Amino acid sequence: MIDDAVLRPWSDLRSAGLVRRVARGDTVFREGDPADGAYVVLGGRCAVVEVDEHVAVLGPGELFGEMGALGSGVRSATVLALDDADLLFLSLAQLRDGFASSPDLFWQAMRLVVQRLGTVTARQVAYREEHKALREVQRSLLPDLTQLDPAGPLGAEAIWVPCTYASGDYYDVVRLDAHRTLIAIGDVMGHGAESSLMMAVARAQVRELARSFRRTDEVLLNLDGYLRDNAPPRQGMSLVVAVHDDREQLLEYSSAGHPFPLLLRGGEVSVLPGRPGVLLALPFLVGAGYERREIPVKRGDRLLFFTDGLCEVTIDEDGTQLGAPGLARVLAEVAAAGEGRCLEALLARVAALDRSPTADDDRTALLVRIGPTEP
Repeated sequence: MIDDAVLRPWSDLRSAGLVRRVARGDTVFREGDPADGAYVVLGGRCAVVEVDEHVAVLGPGELFGEMGALGSGVRSATVLALDDADLLFLSLAQLRDGFASSPDLFWQAMRLVVQRLGTVTARQVAYREEHKALREVQRSLLPDLTQLDPAGPLGAEAIWVPCTYASGDYYDVVRLDAHRTLIAIGDVMGHGAESSLMMAVARAQVRELARSFRRTDEVLLNLDGYLRDNAPPRQGMSLVVAVHDDREQLLEYSSAGHPFPLLLRGGEVSVLPGRPGVLLALPFLVGAGYERREIPVKRGDRLLFFTDGLCEVTIDEDGTQLGAPGLARVLAEVAAAGEGRCLEALLARVAALDRSPTADDDRTALLVRIGPTEP
C-alpha cells in the first residue's frame, strides 16, 4: 500500500500532466535522448542505469529527469521500469508553473535533488579513488630506471604524463641477456581504462616475445597476431621495439605505425630512418610484415623514444604541428643549453609551444644514453 503522503506534493499537478503506464522492463528514456520534461513515479519502481549498472532505484513520489530538462536538455542516464509503473510526465513549462505556484512542491523537489546530488557526489568520490588506484597500477608496470646499473651499457630517464586518469602510453627497458637490452615505447588509441588494459596486455607480451624471437620485426609481427586474438576490440596500438647490442654496438629497431626515435650525437639531432608498418591489432589494417633496421651506435649517443603527444602539438593559429623534425630542433636546443633534467626541460618547452586550448593526448618519452654513467 502506497502512503498518500509521498504523492501529496504532486496531487495538484496530476490533472495538468500526462499519466503514462509502462510495463516491467520498458525503457522510459535513454541516455542522450532530448530532455523535454520530468517524471514523477506514482506507482511501481524504476531503475536509473549508467553503463549497464543500476545506480539508483526510484519509488513512488520520486521525481526524475528534471536535471536534464532544467539543465543540459539531454538525458544523462537511462531509466527502466522495474515493475509495471505509473508515471506522471510534466513538461518543462508545467514543472516551472508548479514550482512557482507551490513553495512546498518546490522544496519537496529540491530535497529530492539534493539527495540525488549527494548520491552522485559519493559515486564520483568512489570513481576518483578507483582512477587513482588504476593510475598507480599502471605506474607500477613501468620500469624503475633508477635500478639500471650505472656501469652498465645503457642509462635512461623517462617522463610519463597521462592527460586523463589512465594512459595508453607505455615504455619499457628490459635486459635480455649479457649483451642485449630491449627498449620499447607504444601508444594505444584512445584513453581511459580500456586503453590501460591494452597497454598492460601488450607490455606482458612484448617481454615474453622478446625472449623467444631474435629480430625486432618478428616481435611486432607476432605481437600483432596475439593482440588481434586476445586484446580488447577496436584498440589499435603503435609501437617501436629496439634492441641494443653492446658487444656489436648496434641498435636494431622496427616500428608499427609509431614515430621513429631521434638520435642525439655531438649536438646534432636526426630522426632515425625507416618505413613504419601498420598499427597493431586493427583488423581492417593488414600489413605485409614490418621493416627491420640496424644502425651503429657509440658511447655518448642519446636516443629519444617518444609518443605522438610530444610532436602532434599545434604551434600556431593555422594548425601547424611541431612534428618530429620540430621536436628534434627542440631537443637540440635543450641539449645545447646543458640543462640537467633533459626530459623535464624538453616537456616544458613543448608545453610552451602548444597553442591547443587543452592537452588531449598523453605525453611520454624515454631518453636512452649509450654507455655507462661512470667511467
